Amino acid sequence: MKIYRYWKVEQRNINIDGEDRQIKVYGGSNLSEEDASRNALTKIELIERKIEGEEGVFDDYEVEIREEILDEIRPDAVITRNRYGARVLNVERLLIMDIDQPKFSLGDLFKRNAPQGKDKIYEMVRSLAVKKYRDFSFRIYETFQGARVIVLGREFDPRDSATQGMMREFNCDGLYALLCAKQACFRARLTPKPRRMKMRGRKFTFPREGDDAETRQWVEEYERQGRNFSVCRFVEQVGASHPTNDVVRLHDDLTGALLHLPLA
Repeated sequence: MKIYRYWKVEQRNINIDGEDRQIKVYGGSNLSEEDASRNALTKIELIERKIEGEEGVFDDYEVEIREEILDEIRPDAVITRNRYGARVLNVERLLIMDIDQPKFSLGDLFKRNAPQGKDKIYEMVRSLAVKKYRDFSFRIYETFQGARVIVLGREFDPRDSATQGMMREFNCDGLYALLCAKQACFRARLTPKPRRMKMRGRKFTFPREGDDAETRQWVEEYERQGRNFSVCRFVEQVGASHPTNDVVRLHDDLTGALLHLPLA
């Protein structure tokens, strides 16, 4: 997981197909702006090597998460603000799955009174927990669109093929699963989407330059309105009996998962 406190942008003219073009590259660091600058220059050198035809330059590259750090719960669990202003939990080894659609099978066509929509997602998770993943606990949450599932019982590597296979088995959102692998972490939105609260949107880029009073005012209004909504609602925990940890408890608190509020 690459989330940094310091960022620096570097620009350089490089030759692409015989034409000089200027590129702008951000470098990140948790040490200093000077170190961030060095990392940006290193990245430019890698880009030049790639353009020159060197293979495998970016094979092990992890995508940086260029978002403002709001809170560091522990080294492997950090809260950031995403591009539209919501708080997001970033965690390296706690498997979090977003499931927007139930898994379809031909057999469903012949079942009377078969569960539909979100209920079908819950039923799928319950079934897999009992039949295949008995050693794990699955915390099921209702979201605005579908379900969120947090898995307890061991740590998971988002880049591991077994983890990615498990996410596919639970019909986890494909783009989300891909980003988990590229960013080497799992992510969960902790505060509502502005548009679902009928609030005007605002684009957040980081690092920001200077003091932006309008942005601070927007954040204050967003946080105030957000207290009237939940991001997810706890449904149940199924499977083996594993206790929650500090990150899960914080997730439940900040998302309003145990409150009876509208989902957004």
